[in-house]
Amino acid sequence: MMELQQLRCLMAVLDTGSFTRGAETLHVTQGAVSHAVIGLERELGVALVRRGRGPATATGAGARTAVHARAVLARVRAAEEEILALRGLRAGRLRVGSFTSASTRLLPRLLAAYRLRHPGIDVSLHEGNDVETGERLISGEVDVGFVVLPAGELDAVPVAEDELTLVLPGTHPPARYGTVPLAALAAEPMILSTGGCAALVRDVFRRAGLGPSEAGAVKEGVTALAMVEAGPGLALMPELAVPPLPAALVTRPVDAPRATARRRLGLATRASEAPGPAVRAFIEPAREQTARVKQTEPTEARKREIVPRPPADGTTASVP
Repeated sequence: MMELQQLRCLMAVLDTGSFTRGAETLHVTQGAVSHAVIGLERELGVALVRRGRGPATATGAGARTAVHARAVLARVRAAEEEILALRGLRAGRLRVGSFTSASTRLLPRLLAAYRLRHPGIDVSLHEGNDVETGERLISGEVDVGFVVLPAGELDAVPVAEDELTLVLPGTHPPARYGTVPLAALAAEPMILSTGGCAALVRDVFRRAGLGPSEAGAVKEGVTALAMVEAGPGLALMPELAVPPLPAALVTRPVDAPRATARRRLGLATRASEAPGPAVRAFIEPAREQTARVKQTEPTEARKREIVPRPPADGTTASVP
């Protein structure tokens, strides 16, 4: 009969790609993890993990077992969290998925408040781009995460929104505009960031009957800035994703319909299962803030109280 510890060890190995790192995440010895996985393989009569010089990866049978293992472990965590709720959230864990702009501009204050209220909850952060975060939520690798809305099959609460802004050298011709016409950028080489941002930029141009001249794709915002400063192209980036700017670079708004050039961010959970108490305690402040904004929506300025915009000098804005 399969045991929970065997499933935990299997998932730790597959998630980290290593028996050693998997053991470290579980705070046990590598030998204990190897023994548990080998025991599970013997019990099932199939190999679950490919071992070799490279990372440890799942076999076909291992991948199918992992799907069920995640579901089982998620239900066990939910049961544990329900019991912990009765004890006032004095212990437990929370795995948060995020991407760079959310991690630097939205998460710090939210996480600080959460840890102050629930110091017994062990919080871990798992970063990737917005697409990877959504995949981690669906697979069960994280319990809650920041996503770009709409969130598809995930349940999500809106927490912020921003708009595309152009990053370019201050000496570049479009910098003379207060607001840059989108048509003025059609022939400019554009540096795109991976994940949902690239799709957003392409969609803005497509809806205007234009096509961006793509000069390359990068993963990190600081890399995009380095490319723009060096001269290969310009960058259209969501406002929250713009890091502090080098002196040679400036930002300009773009004359594009707000409905297409706007990015909405949310905190998401899996729709297939009810979030446990630790997750609910993390999301509830965002849900309450969104509700307050919706109750007093007469002006655009009031709506955007949940939208942290970077200051003109490129420094990090505080999150309301």
